[in-house]
Amino acid sequence: MEMETYASLNNGHRIPLVALGTSRIPEEKTEACIKLALEMSYRHIDTAFHYGNEVAIGKSLKEYLESTGVKREDVFITTKLDAMFMEEDTVVPAIDESLRRLNLEYVDLFLIHGPCAMKTLDYFPEKAPLTTEYMPIDLRETWKGMEETVYKGKARSIGVSNFNSKQLEYICETARIRPAVNQVEVHARFPQKKLHDFCKSKNIQLEAYSPLGSPYFKGPDALNRVKASDNLVDHPVIVSIAEKYNRTAGQVLLRNLVQRGIVVTPKSENPKRLKENIEIFSFSLDEEDMKKIDGLDNGIRRFCLSYYDGHPDHPFEQL
Repeated sequence: MEMETYASLNNGHRIPLVALGTSRIPEEKTEACIKLALEMSYRHIDTAFHYGNEVAIGKSLKEYLESTGVKREDVFITTKLDAMFMEEDTVVPAIDESLRRLNLEYVDLFLIHGPCAMKTLDYFPEKAPLTTEYMPIDLRETWKGMEETVYKGKARSIGVSNFNSKQLEYICETARIRPAVNQVEVHARFPQKKLHDFCKSKNIQLEAYSPLGSPYFKGPDALNRVKASDNLVDHPVIVSIAEKYNRTAGQVLLRNLVQRGIVVTPKSENPKRLKENIEIFSFSLDEEDMKKIDGLDNGIRRFCLSYYDGHPDHPFEQL
């Protein structure tokens, strides 16, 4: 029996369970990476205004569609609203700019990149700077702007990223369109079970960034630096399970999340890993192995958004 490769969203649209995450892919490798991923049958590409790669992704997608005859509606594209454009009347202009860069008429999913608004710019920088001036914004007002992108046909689904349950609840109380997705850090060390339960209760799809634990990411935040002994892809439990199924550790980690009903967005520009990451639908982990992976939870985030420390809307208790 063929395994399902999509999840159903609360608005009737479908989202592929595996996306190519494009944050931090080197600029010079982006176009080739996107083309290769599409050739490998990736049908979900995750980007953001802040990543600065929308133009390259749009170019690669256009060339792929024209050369293969694959239809636009068969490729799911996600992008995100930057923190600098969270005032209600700047949301539609922001998605218009992303659509211009992507060379698309619509995106399949448009997410608020995070709940922390920064001072709104009156221009769209080629590469988004990390502004440091906080700006108080009622997230319900931002959400009204997000809803407008659906009414105008610019986004088929809308959602959020890095929101906690209280912030989601606040939006849902008055939303005309319920968030379809919450994209947050999720992996075996930080499985987000309480937030996942909350999202399921609201029929909101949880989506994982850093699904492998980002073991090689060297960010400015000290808490992002993973000790060698805590590297999930080398962890003895994961390695043992991978050997049992004749799979890689990365495939086991991704399969675990997909079996929990979570969309995953692994990032890689390595052709071998790209292929492995999409090939997780021909095996299942048994209940015993799922429980073993549950036991790896240590509650430690990799991405703490420490550059928003002190922001009134910072979503994490652990800053």
